[in-house]
Amino acid sequence: MTATSGKTTRAATAPSPHAKPGAFTQYTETIAGEPLSYPSSPNPIVSMNELAMAPGQVSEWMVHPVQSFLYVLEGVVTVEFAEDGSRQSFKAGQGFLQTRAHWHRGRNDGDTPARFVAVFMGAKGVPEMLHPPAGKLVDK
Repeated sequence: MTATSGKTTRAATAPSPHAKPGAFTQYTETIAGEPLSYPSSPNPIVSMNELAMAPGQVSEWMVHPVQSFLYVLEGVVTVEFAEDGSRQSFKAGQGFLQTRAHWHRGRNDGDTPARFVAVFMGAKGVPEMLHPPAGKLVDK
């Protein structure tokens, strides 16, 4: 982990975040250091969603029972970890394997909109994300 502006940040585990267009980039670990994991299911599903975050927007806390990959199209998306408050930021053109087991949330701390694509590698009947029961995870 490294310190930035008084906040602790986890070291990125993905290969070069500045890959050239057309370059093939491989990911083997999530941003929290978890190994890449595929579902063991007779009913696998890959789903995708394009999402946007307004400046100053902060998502709910979450974990993912399935593996997900995010790719930032515009702006900067920051992932904040509940455990220690550390943050990792990803700008347009960067992708990353999202953590599965660590409580986290997305943030747009910038002054411009952020857009990203989230791809989930899951299984039929398994949710893509879970949120904590009401009142169980308090904002820091």
